[in-house]
Amino acid sequence: MRAAPLDLSSLLVCLAAMASCANAASEAPRVPPSVILVSIDTVRADSLACYGGPEGATPALDALAGVATRYETCVSSAPWTMPSHASMFTGLYPFEHGAHTFGRDDASRRDNVFALHPKIETLAEALAAEGYRTGGVVANTIYLRPELGMDAGFQHWDVLREDGDRVTDRALAWLDETAGGDRPAFLFVNYMDAHRPYATGRSDVHGGDLLNALIERVMVEGEQGGALAEEVRALQQEAVTRLDGHLATLFAGLRERGLFEDAVIVVTSDHGEAFGEHGVVEHSKDVYEELVRVPLLVKRPGSERGDVRIERASSVDVAGLIAEALAETTAAGVAERFPRLPGAHPVLTENHFSRAKDLRRFGDRFQRIRRAVYEGERKLIVDSRGSVELNDLASDAGGRTARASEEPDRAAARESLLQATIDATVFQGERVLPGRLSRAQRDEMQTLGYGR
Repeated sequence: MRAAPLDLSSLLVCLAAMASCANAASEAPRVPPSVILVSIDTVRADSLACYGGPEGATPALDALAGVATRYETCVSSAPWTMPSHASMFTGLYPFEHGAHTFGRDDASRRDNVFALHPKIETLAEALAAEGYRTGGVVANTIYLRPELGMDAGFQHWDVLREDGDRVTDRALAWLDETAGGDRPAFLFVNYMDAHRPYATGRSDVHGGDLLNALIERVMVEGEQGGALAEEVRALQQEAVTRLDGHLATLFAGLRERGLFEDAVIVVTSDHGEAFGEHGVVEHSKDVYEELVRVPLLVKRPGSERGDVRIERASSVDVAGLIAEALAETTAAGVAERFPRLPGAHPVLTENHFSRAKDLRRFGDRFQRIRRAVYEGERKLIVDSRGSVELNDLASDAGGRTARASEEPDRAAARESLLQATIDATVFQGERVLPGRLSRAQRDEMQTLGYGR
């Protein structure tokens, strides 16, 4: 039996329907990619070869930069771990999220720090709501501990201070344990190898002892760091290079699991480290460039060639950059909750007092709030006690020469902008104290240089 011929009008209707279905399929939001956020604690930007550091020092990170967007200048929102990580997770500055230190030290067993308020939404909470499986593998057992609210939104939060090779193993193991199905992963990995006492793998030298000697020379005696400062910095650079090897293993593990090419991968640091510059050693004490300029590498899905962006970025942009990479996926709504992106807002950094140990040892020196705002290559630093410094970073990259007295109008205008920004968005919620530290936590603080 012969089939009845299809008339022309019916054929056109069928073809149009097929085309409409094809277009709808091509325009439908795709499944969002996995997200890997790596925080390399205490790593200055200039420790990486791709940022002008020692040649060959960081081959794994340089290779990542070859397929990622490298932000030439990224400023940490604070010069120490907790407030800067809170900024990465919330897209807010410390004066907005409130998770920072306070000036009084009313009990030896209570740390002088406010926890992140549970009402403030984190990137992990937003991604979990979009169906992500969320996990954190963390080496900083003190300032990323759950009591500080840093684990908000993470279904798995594994806190244990170990060498970078074990951190990498734990991170890849979590991916394997939760693999399967169509749910993407959000994995946060925190390495502590470049933090005191510097994990160089050597047994003949102890970074903590050398740091203590440098603190005594620079911050107590008021002398220049000299050869001792160079020795300490070289030791930390060894730790950074060794850490780069652990990152190479992590990236290789992501490739073996088919995650590297299609994932959003972000690598940054929470703060830098000073080795005697401006009379400061280590971190959490001031807002100078050595303490706040950090690397920021962002690899988007399918990227095969890197590029360099010159607009100044910030820790508060990390959540927005991740959200932006999800804009054409089913998780597109995340971008509305984390709108900050590099170049679209004032860049600030701030330090509220310092760690309790510093407040006890150095008295009035750290009983203040220090804030800085950037405008082009100008950086204005304002102290809550009234002093003002204006630095020209184009001619003085370390900000060692203050120019406020030479450019009073510019300094006054920047100070007004800084104050207006803070007044408009300052944290108004209830302050959250994390409770007293256990004996084990106090011992851990001692090892990390924060204890008595």
